[in-house]
Amino acid sequence: MQSSLRERLAHLRRRTGFSARENEIEPLIPLGIEGAVDKLLESPYDHSIDDEAVLRLLQGDMNNLDPRAVSAWWLYRMLVSQQPIQERLALFWHNHFATSASKVQAGRLMLIQIQLFQRLGLDNFKTLTLEVAKDPAMLVWLDGNRNVKGKPNENFARELFELFTTGIGHYTERDIQEAARAFTGWSFSRVTASFVFNRDQHDDGEKEVFGKRGRFTGEQIIEMTVEQPATAQHLARKFYQHFINDVEPPDTRTVEELAKVFRESDYSIRALMRRLLLTPAFWSPVNWRKRVKSPVEFVVGALRQVGVGERLRAINLSDGAGQRLLVAYLRLATQWTRRIGQALLYPPDVSGWEWGKAWISSTTMLERMRFAEFLLPNRQGIGFATLNELIGIPAPRTLEEFVQRLETTLDVSLQPRTRQSLLEYLEKRGGVNALRQRDRQTVQGALQIVFSSAEYQML
Repeated sequence: MQSSLRERLAHLRRRTGFSARENEIEPLIPLGIEGAVDKLLESPYDHSIDDEAVLRLLQGDMNNLDPRAVSAWWLYRMLVSQQPIQERLALFWHNHFATSASKVQAGRLMLIQIQLFQRLGLDNFKTLTLEVAKDPAMLVWLDGNRNVKGKPNENFARELFELFTTGIGHYTERDIQEAARAFTGWSFSRVTASFVFNRDQHDDGEKEVFGKRGRFTGEQIIEMTVEQPATAQHLARKFYQHFINDVEPPDTRTVEELAKVFRESDYSIRALMRRLLLTPAFWSPVNWRKRVKSPVEFVVGALRQVGVGERLRAINLSDGAGQRLLVAYLRLATQWTRRIGQALLYPPDVSGWEWGKAWISSTTMLERMRFAEFLLPNRQGIGFATLNELIGIPAPRTLEEFVQRLETTLDVSLQPRTRQSLLEYLEKRGGVNALRQRDRQTVQGALQIVFSSAEYQML
C-alpha cells in the first residue's frame, strides 16, 4: 500500500530531526517531497536560541565551563530547535570525529568543537575536516599539540586516514609516518582557544604520501586524503547507515551513487544529503523504521513528541523560578541519555559509539522502559509532559481510542502483541475510568509498555 504524503513527510522529519509532530509536518505539505527536502537543507541554523543565556545558567557559579554543562546546553538545543537537522548533523559529526571530554577536560574547548559541527555540518567536507584538524579539542584529544619536528606524533594522521576519510586498507604505515610530519607545529593558544602554527616546530622537508612527493603541509595532506577515491565511498556508507538503515547491510548501488555525487560536487555535504534524501532507498518502505534509536534520539524524540521541547522553549530565561526548573530538568535529561548508554561529549573511544543493534541490551532496555518515570514523573518529580497531551481532551471513550492517541502522540505503530499487552494492562488498572480520572501511574505504566516494545526502538 502506497504511503500518503503526510506519512512520507513524517519519515523525512524523524530521520532528519528527532520527532514528527503534526506542527512539524504541516508546513512541508504544500512543498511536496523535493520542496520539503530543499527547505530543510536551505537554512538549517536556528539563530533564535539564546545560547549564551542557557550556557550562563548551566555554568552557574563555576569559574570554568564544565563539559556536563555543555552536554546539557546541546541537549537543550536538540529539544527546542525549530531546525533540528542542524543538531542531527552535529550529532553525526560528533560521532565521526569522536572527541571525548574525558581527556580534553575543558568545557570551553568541547563547546567550540560542537559549534563547529553545527556551523559547518552541511558545508564542504574538505573545509570541515581541515577545521577539525585545527580544532583545539581535537589537538588535545589526538595529541596534535605534541606533534613537533623531529618527534612526530602519528595519532592524528592515523585517525585521519583510518576513521575520518579513506577507512582501513587504503594507506600504508609509511603514509601515516610521512603525513604526521606535515602536521608538526600545529597547536593552539590556551588563552584564546584558537589555532596556532609554530613554524619553528614544523617539518617542511620533502615527504612521500599516497605515492606523491613534495614538501607537503597539513592542509595539502587533508586535501589529498579527502580526494582519495575511498573517502567518498567511506562517507557515503556512513551517511547511508545513519540516515537510511543501520540494521541491514547498505545497498551497494545506492552507496556508489551517493559517493559519485559527493565527489562530483567537490565534497559538498549538502549535495550528498540532498541526493540521499531523494534517493529511492530513503523512501523505500523496506527502510522505514530500520534505524535503531540511539539513547539521545530516544530521549530527545520522546520529549519532543509530547511537546516538552516547546514548553522548554517557552520558559522565560530571565525568571528565577524558570531558570532553576530548566537547569534541573536539563541535568536530569542528560543523566538519562547516559543511563540508556550515550553520554554526550564522552564517546567511548576515537571510533565513536557503535550504533545500530549495539545500542540494545537487557540493561539498556530496562532503562528505556524506566524512562517513563522521567517523562511522566510522580507529582514530586520534575516534568514538562502533561497528562492532557498523553490522554487527550476530551478523555477517550474506549481503551482502543486511547491506544490510537498514544500511537499518534509518541509517533509509533504498535504491533498486535504490544497492543494486546497494553489493553490488558489498562483493563486491570480500571479501564477508561482510570483515564478519565487522569490516573498518572496508569499512564506511566502504559508508557513503560510502549517504551519496552521492539517497535518503539526503531526510528
